[in-house]
This record gives sequence, C-alpha cells and structure tokens, in this order.
Amino acid sequence: MNITIYGPDGCSNCSRLTETAQKVVDEHGFDAEVEKESDTAKLAAKGIMSTPGFEIDDEMVLTGSTPSEEEIKELIEERL
Repeated sequence: MNITIYGPDGCSNCSRLTETAQKVVDEHGFDAEVEKESDTAKLAAKGIMSTPGFEIDDEMVLTGSTPSEEEIKELIEERL
C-alpha cells in the first residue's frame, strides 16, 4: 500500500499528517509506505484545492483536513 500526503513545504498540517500516518502504519504493522509530495504541479494535477491531500494507492480519500489517528487507521483498514 502506498500512502501519499500532498502539501507544500512549510505546511504544518501537511507535515503533521505525514508524521501521524507514519505513526499509525508503524504502530499497527500495516504494510504501507508513507511519503510526502510537495511539488505544486503534482498537487494541481491531482486537483487538490485545499491541503493536505491524503491518497491511498492512487485514490484521493480526503483533502483539506487533518484526520485523527483513529480516522487514519480506519481509512487504511477500509482499503486492505
């Protein structure tokens, strides 16, 4: 599973979401790779109007909010 967090450099919510997603993956032993994408051209190509964008396996699952650890866990489990 690939998890990508989209957001510009310097976006504290985007950085926080990346850290939280990695924590959830590590704590629950999910077979997933978490990465942050800050290229604004890629954000635009994905149609992200409000950051952060949260994508799992090329499916944008939410934008513009920072979910809790429990919400992230549920989003991952729904796609296993």
